Amino acid sequence: MRAIEPVSALILVHNEAEVIEEVARGIHREVVARIPGSEFVVAEDGSTDGTKEILARIVPEMPGTRLVQGTERKGYTRAYKDALRECRRDLIFFSDSSGKHDPADFWRLADRIGECDMVIGSKAGARRDPLYRIVISRVFNCIVSRAFGCRFRDINSGFRLMRRSAVLPVLDEEWYMRHLINFEFTLRAAARGCRILEVPVTHRPRAHGPSRGLPPGKIPEAVIMALRTIPALRRDLRRTRRGGKG
Repeated sequence: MRAIEPVSALILVHNEAEVIEEVARGIHREVVARIPGSEFVVAEDGSTDGTKEILARIVPEMPGTRLVQGTERKGYTRAYKDALRECRRDLIFFSDSSGKHDPADFWRLADRIGECDMVIGSKAGARRDPLYRIVISRVFNCIVSRAFGCRFRDINSGFRLMRRSAVLPVLDEEWYMRHLINFEFTLRAAARGCRILEVPVTHRPRAHGPSRGLPPGKIPEAVIMALRTIPALRRDLRRTRRGGKG
């Protein structure tokens, strides 16, 4: 086993009853249980499909795991920020809860974190998504690269390892996006000097139903919002780079 400092593994969960037990146990087994002193933060956001009951049963069976819940649905952006603040270790490993990522790929990220502040697991080269999602993602990444003068293959990936100390200041900024928020998160972190790398990771097809984070019906809304956000986000990032408030 490669030596690495303790991590906070984090998943954000909403209505994933079909897969959440497999996903949570996989992350705990492949990451948390193998790194002494690590913790597992499971942030549940207003599920109504039995996810809460499954988590209540399995969390006590996974040492070092904390279940974070509220009394109301926060929405993805607020829930994501709050969950990141709950993490207590300086290394935070975030994975979406859809089951489309192999938790063993954490170690690919861990191999590179010594060189930077954030490692993004890029699925651009081997996506197991419907063709329309692949096309939209490629076009979106191209637009973002041109608009912001950077180059990312999979800027919105929900599989990443990052230093809490580097990204915590970003959480105090006002974010625009309600969907595709990792794209905005990444750009805001980069504007604050966060060093970011991408590494290829395995991508698996979703086994049960449509995406909960971005179902097909919300994709046009999310893309339009992102495009409309670009001018304001560029202004914010310029202020941040000059040392002003983000």
